Amino acid sequence: MNPNPKWLTTVGAAVLLAPMLAACGSDAGNSGAQPGGTEAAGTKAPAAAETVSANPFASDEKAEIVIRTGISDELFEQKYRSLLKKNFPNVTFTKAGTNIKLQDQLASTPPDLFDQGYTNLQELTNLDLALNLDPLVAKYKVDLSRFDPHVLKDVRSYSVNKNELLLIPFSIQPFVLHYNKDLFDKFGVPYPKANSTWQDLIELSKKLSRTDQGVAYRGLDAGLNVNRMQKQLSLPFIDKAGKSVVGSLPGWKTLYETYGNIYGVSGNFPEGAKHGDGRKAFLETRSLAMYPHIVMLTDTDFVQAAQSGFNVGITTYPVFPDKPGVGTGLFGGGLAVNKLSKQQDLAFKVAMHYASDDVQKALSKMGFVTPLVSKEVRNALFEGNPLAAGIDLNAIYATRVADPYDRTDWDQLAFNIVNASMQPYFTGQVDLNSTLRDVDEKINKMVQEQKSK
Repeated sequence: MNPNPKWLTTVGAAVLLAPMLAACGSDAGNSGAQPGGTEAAGTKAPAAAETVSANPFASDEKAEIVIRTGISDELFEQKYRSLLKKNFPNVTFTKAGTNIKLQDQLASTPPDLFDQGYTNLQELTNLDLALNLDPLVAKYKVDLSRFDPHVLKDVRSYSVNKNELLLIPFSIQPFVLHYNKDLFDKFGVPYPKANSTWQDLIELSKKLSRTDQGVAYRGLDAGLNVNRMQKQLSLPFIDKAGKSVVGSLPGWKTLYETYGNIYGVSGNFPEGAKHGDGRKAFLETRSLAMYPHIVMLTDTDFVQAAQSGFNVGITTYPVFPDKPGVGTGLFGGGLAVNKLSKQQDLAFKVAMHYASDDVQKALSKMGFVTPLVSKEVRNALFEGNPLAAGIDLNAIYATRVADPYDRTDWDQLAFNIVNASMQPYFTGQVDLNSTLRDVDEKINKMVQEQKSK
C-alpha cells in the first residue's frame, strides 16, 4: 500500500467509517462515537439515498423519529437523513446527542431509537429500555437468516438468560493484524503470514523488538483492551451465583500468560510504554511493528499517516491454536428500539430498512462492514475507493466472531478490574497467582456492593 495522491480522495470515507471504529472500546457509548475528534472537514458522503430501491419496510406516514447517537450533526445528515428520506419521505429524523445524560433525556424527549454499540448494550438493559424485537420480527416476517448467525447470537447474549433480540445490527468492526512493512524490511524479517497464532507472532516479534540508533522498536502489541482477547476466548467474568471465575477458569490463565509472553519478549515493552498505547506507537512514532486492531483503512489518522509515507500491510487477526479461524468478539453497532417509544413499529421499520441489502451496500461502499451474509453486499466494501487498492480484503472476513461468553449485569465493572490488573502482572510487579486472587477478591466485593444498591 504505497502512498500516492489518490489517498487525498479517501478522507471522505474516513469520516464515514470513523464512527464505526470508535465503538470498539469497552466503554463506547454508542456505535456513532467519534475517535479523538479526528474528523475531516468539508467532506460529504456519497449520494447513497439515490441508490436505495423500494423497501418492504418503507412508510409514508408523517411522524418524527428521535435517534440517540454520538455522531456530529453533519454525519447525522449523511448517515441517517440521506439514507432514510427516500423510503420515509414524511418522517422527520431528529438527533438526540449523547452529551445529555440518558436519564435526563428520557424525562424530556425519549428517543425512539438508540444508535448503540454492541459492547454498550448493557447501558440499555440496566435500565430495561431495549425492546425485545422478536415479536416484531414475527409480525413483519423478517428473514433473520440474512444476518451472520454469530452476530445475532452475540447480540442475544446481552439479554441475560432471555435470548431476546435487542438490536438490529447495521455494522460490525472486523479486527485484523496491521503491520509496518518498513520495519520488517529494515530488519530483514519476513512479513507475518495469514492464519498466524499469537505464539507465531510472539516468535516473530523477537526478531523485531530492539533498540536501533536510539529508537526502541516493539514487535507486537496485545491490543487496546483485555476484552479483545477475553472475548476471543469466550471467557465470562462472573458465574450465575455472582462469584468471580477469573481465578478458576483455565482460559483466564491462558489469557494472562499470553499477555505475559507478548510483553515478556526482551525490548517489547520499553521504558515509558503503557498498556493500551499501541495505536500511538503504531501510527505516530511508528515504533511498533504489529498492531492487532479494528481494520483502520479509513481511519482519519491512518489516512494522514499513509499520506506521509506510512507503508502498511494487513493480514488475519492472530488466533489461538485450539480456536482456528476464530477472531475476537463482536464489536460494531446497530439500532435498538426504545421500550418507551410510542412509535415502536415505525422505529422498527427504520432499523430494518437500515439492514436492507440496498442500504447495506451503500454503507459498504462508504466503508461500513456489513453484518449480512450477502456476498454481493460484502463485495461492495470500499468499492471504487483507491484506499483499498493492493489490500487483501479477505483478511477482514477470514475469521469469524467468537462465541459469546455468559454475561452478567456486572461485566463492565469486572472488566475494569481485570484490565487494571494486566500491566502490573506482565511487568513483573505481581505474580500470576497473586494477580488472579486479587482480581477475584475485587470482583466479588464489587458484586456485593452492586447487589446492596
